[in-house]
Amino acid sequence: MILIDVGNTNIVFAASANNLLKKIKRIKTNDGKKKLKNLINKIIIDFASTNKLDNHNVAIISSVVPNLNLLIKNILKKHSIKGYVITSKDILPFLRIKYNLKEIGADRLANSIAIIKNKITNSIVIDFGTATTFEVIKNKIFLGGIIFPGINLSKETLVKEASLLKNTEITKTNKIVANNTQKSIQSGFYWGYLLAINGLIKNISIENKFKPKIILTGGLANIFKNDIKPKPIIKPNLTLEGLQIIGSSHYAKKK
Repeated sequence: MILIDVGNTNIVFAASANNLLKKIKRIKTNDGKKKLKNLINKIIIDFASTNKLDNHNVAIISSVVPNLNLLIKNILKKHSIKGYVITSKDILPFLRIKYNLKEIGADRLANSIAIIKNKITNSIVIDFGTATTFEVIKNKIFLGGIIFPGINLSKETLVKEASLLKNTEITKTNKIVANNTQKSIQSGFYWGYLLAINGLIKNISIENKFKPKIILTGGLANIFKNDIKPKPIIKPNLTLEGLQIIGSSHYAKKK
């Protein structure tokens, strides 16, 4: 079984073999359709030959970029693989949801399913993607969440709109108050987002009267992990784990 998570910034692929994630690869979503077509085709050929692949005829797709779905499914079809784009109906056997099912991203639901499968009843899942999202789960019920601009997206917008600022890597600074522009940007994004995240965790916990485990996923999770309170669990492949659970339960025998 091939797993594909189509995000606004990256498309992430994994092969599910013996219920383990293998050969995780990522490519840029905005590389252009011609280049994407070639890259995806090469990845599918490679993954389809994976030893002990759980199902050679099925690919499970989570997508927040609908205009790429047909392209991906057509490439899969060339290799006799049926692509299934998951929807809310695939989630309902695993998860009670108090959210508009027509609006919630499949990746956020896949994250939640993976957490519940790991027997974590109460949690806040924070995904550092194009958007920084919070999923709030209490007593195995998806209560809803928060969406605000992702760190890299905010940084790129700032640099684009402010001609005197240069792009710089996001990293932790030892001091909040910096004495040059580069460190000022780094400090602003690190401490600004950290204080926002910790504040939101605290207030979400108070509002919902629970003590959740904090789960971090996405590209920048490791940068923030030591300062987020309470101490978080890092799950870099959470969405893929959720897709694997959905695929194994619903599509494992389909051809």
